[in-house]
Amino acid sequence: MPDSIDAVIEELDAIVKNSIEQASPLGYFAALYKRVTIQVRDAIKENRFEDNERMEKLDIIFANRYLEAYRSFQEDKVPTQSWQVAFKQADSNKLIVLQHLLLGMSAHINLDLGIAAAQATRENPLASKSDFMSINKILSDLINDTQTRLTRIFRPLGLIDRLLGPIDEKLSLFSIGYARDKAWTQTLELSLSNGSEQLKLIAERDQAVANFSSSLVRPPKISLRILLRLIRLLERGRVSDRIKTLDT
Repeated sequence: MPDSIDAVIEELDAIVKNSIEQASPLGYFAALYKRVTIQVRDAIKENRFEDNERMEKLDIIFANRYLEAYRSFQEDKVPTQSWQVAFKQADSNKLIVLQHLLLGMSAHINLDLGIAAAQATRENPLASKSDFMSINKILSDLINDTQTRLTRIFRPLGLIDRLLGPIDEKLSLFSIGYARDKAWTQTLELSLSNGSEQLKLIAERDQAVANFSSSLVRPPKISLRILLRLIRLLERGRVSDRIKTLDT
């Protein structure tokens, strides 16, 4: 497994390239995640965190959870339930790009982040809260850029964005912030638990996240499912082209 952020980025880049060759929608999240990781690496190099060494450790542990899940899926092994829901859509042409991104984000932020943070800050988890939350700033900076890239894939998104003004960005940031707050709560719960209790908490969390992710695949409201199908018909380009659009 990678033991440096640069090694993590290399592995993510390999997944992106393989996804482009295989025309796999799994490359959508990998491309987005690579961009986020590059931003975190640059922030660490610029000493923008209170404890840059601890942040690098967290980032590596966090990334390796995704990389391990991806390898398990590729080798026909069983990853966590949260990632199973996301990876099962690898051959689906029914989901829009944003659904694939949200599935990856759901598994990685809602499940993996809390576990990784608990492992990286075992001695004193409370001391890491400021750096943990400061990642929100990096994510918020990427929202506009990602939205611009998605507009190249789904042109009407540009019109929707102009009509909504900054509201959609604020909602996106709120959603990410909410997910990270829940992950922080999970970090504290795991840090205060012993081995068997931790396993139980992780299993319960995994099941809850998997259930939520399933609703992303097939929303309960028929009207939303119809809207998603319409967006899917209007999305531009092949899968490989879309991955390249989301890549650096």
